[in-house]
Amino acid sequence: MRRVLLGVAAGAVVALAAATGVSAYWQAQQTMTAGTVSAGNLDIDVAWDGGTTWPRIGPGQTIAKRATVDFVGSGDSLRAVLTGSTTQASAFDGYVTSDISLDDCTSDPGPSLPSNGYPDTGSLLPGDSVTVCVRYTMASDAPSSLQGQDLSPSATFTISQRTP
Repeated sequence: MRRVLLGVAAGAVVALAAATGVSAYWQAQQTMTAGTVSAGNLDIDVAWDGGTTWPRIGPGQTIAKRATVDFVGSGDSLRAVLTGSTTQASAFDGYVTSDISLDDCTSDPGPSLPSNGYPDTGSLLPGDSVTVCVRYTMASDAPSSLQGQDLSPSATFTISQRTP
């Protein structure tokens, strides 16, 4: 009888341990010297010369619009690079090319806006402005099926933080 009671008591202890779970918790803390935190806001404003309406495009033609990208923000240590991309209606793919260049649209195209960001070295700061020209060129052999369709040109500008 004594063995049965010991067995039942041992079983109850094991069952209780299994029901409540067994866990261990270790903790360590380290005090560190506080540094200075810098934060701020950086944004862009894009102003299109003549508004956002684009002229018509025809085979062998190029249309262009100038935009001024202003960097605005507050805070310290704000450094950024500018990138841009263009899109158009998919019906024009293969017949229309586009480019964003670093010029004012009044002469031959300047250098293209680098895909890894402008400027190549250094950074843009709040208060800086960049003038860009967005151009779309239609191939001279574009099919007549594009007649009357909307090119739907679109340019997207993005700024990315660059560490000082």
